[in-house]
Amino acid sequence: MMRPSIFITVLGHFGAAFAALCMPPFYAHILSQNFSSQTLVMAGWYFTLPTLAAAIANPLWGKLADRIGIRASLIRAHWGLCFSFIITGLARTPWEFAFGLTLQGLLGGTFAASNAFLASFLPGKRLATLLSVMQGSARTALFAGPAVIGLFGDGRNLLHVFFYLAVLPGLAGLVLYLLPTRQGAPVAAGALSGSASQSMPAGTLDPASLYRFQALFTVGTVLTYPYFVIDLAQRLAISAAWAGALFGLPHALFLLLAWPLGRHVNFSNALTALARFSALTCAGLLLQVLGSNLPVLIVGRILMGGGMTGAYLAINTLAAATTRQASAGLHFGKLEGANKWGAVLAGIFASGLATSLGYTAPIWLGCALLASLFILIESKRL
Repeated sequence: MMRPSIFITVLGHFGAAFAALCMPPFYAHILSQNFSSQTLVMAGWYFTLPTLAAAIANPLWGKLADRIGIRASLIRAHWGLCFSFIITGLARTPWEFAFGLTLQGLLGGTFAASNAFLASFLPGKRLATLLSVMQGSARTALFAGPAVIGLFGDGRNLLHVFFYLAVLPGLAGLVLYLLPTRQGAPVAAGALSGSASQSMPAGTLDPASLYRFQALFTVGTVLTYPYFVIDLAQRLAISAAWAGALFGLPHALFLLLAWPLGRHVNFSNALTALARFSALTCAGLLLQVLGSNLPVLIVGRILMGGGMTGAYLAINTLAAATTRQASAGLHFGKLEGANKWGAVLAGIFASGLATSLGYTAPIWLGCALLASLFILIESKRL
């Protein structure tokens, strides 16, 4: 039953990711449509609430998963997300809406739970490949979700869309519950996943360092997100439509480049790959901040897309190499927690820098952090 379990896990995560990622761009619209217009100034904080809650909850859920079982934890994550969507859709005040969004972060965690579930019965190399598939699932949901909701929600109260979205994680949790418990031969308890212990030299990277690298890379890239559109509008006079397309370009490139790049990232070179692809991402950001015309900006976004893709593939490979079956839940909970904390910090830093030093200031800080990540990894390898 391993193939059905993998298929349902990936498909279930796509449904959960679609449901979670499609609504944030419409928070401002929901606030103005259902509550007082004065609440619009809080749209940015509403955007941060689920991420902050997830940063706190993911490691705790991961630790619990190692006690109650990875499969049970994954089902809990899907049904928790389903419940939180229903509560959000029932909101009648801004505070109730905020409570529902916070519950999404506290009770969800399907990405970490899905990765831990896959780690419980897949060997190292296959696990690394499936982790990249999961990353692609999230990127696809990031694109498809807002577009579909934009079409579906035309003329409707978007707050009620949360009721429809609740069906996706709810159904995924039900199907996972109905699957047989036995998932195939697991990795020996306490051992590294699959062939990781043979392919990657012992002591090359410890999990704690991986969490720090994940957080640092996330801050360095997400810093550039919040003010990207308004920066291009002011600095290069680029329309919102063009800016939106350029914003999505690096994420779209993940879907195109993940397979060919993934064939060259393995356990033996993953740490080097993370350093070099971080440097490539930094180079892409430098072109964007220094570029004075659209062609240079496009080249910068392409370099950033290639760098981000390779870096995520390297992180996934390192995650697989440092996974132990006995603590897979906690491992992936901490890894996703580091990612969420990075996103929260990036939002805080971006807001502070943009208001005081201008919209390009977050990009400069992102370049500095990614360059620091390159130097940090290379210094550890010497």
